[in-house]
Amino acid sequence: MRKSIVLVAAAALLAGCAGSTSTTATTSTTTPSTSVPSGATTGTAPTAEQTAWAGQVCTATTTLKKNIEGLASAVTSGGSNISAALAAQMATVSASATALTATITAVPAGSESDPEIAAVKASGGQFKASITALESSVTALGGKSGMSKVSALATVGSAASSSLSALGATTQAVATAAKDGKSTLGQAFAAAPSCSSLTS
Repeated sequence: MRKSIVLVAAAALLAGCAGSTSTTATTSTTTPSTSVPSGATTGTAPTAEQTAWAGQVCTATTTLKKNIEGLASAVTSGGSNISAALAAQMATVSASATALTATITAVPAGSESDPEIAAVKASGGQFKASITALESSVTALGGKSGMSKVSALATVGSAASSSLSALGATTQAVATAAKDGKSTLGQAFAAAPSCSSLTS
């Protein structure tokens, strides 16, 4: 009889331990499930190289925009030697456009599959084509006089406006990327100081 009581007591103790173990197990399995979603909302932080690249893209974009605006301003300034002035300004525009194209294509290693890189690269193709058209209009101005010159100048002005619009696609691509927290390059654009004027 005494043996039976001891056995019953031991069984009760074991049952109590088993219950506390299952409670602990339940608690430990619920903890990880709450931490996973928060880690999935943000992409990998950019490297120093990626942030530097993003800054270079923004600097080159801003420089090209100012140079095209300078050419557009020269169109309306007039002057007897306007053809030469526009040709000189066009050389500056071409150089800055080449620099921007080269920068956009020189994506840091490991960034090729970033979700935002395609839009940035595509915008580069748009402004490149518009710069070619602008250069052709400036070249066509040479040797013109009278009403032909006036018409040619209007064409240059229109081409400059088109180039600025095309470059706006790059600005928009950068601004959109900077808002994408899941994109490493997007975070790079948001972090680069020279991009603040394009992303705000």
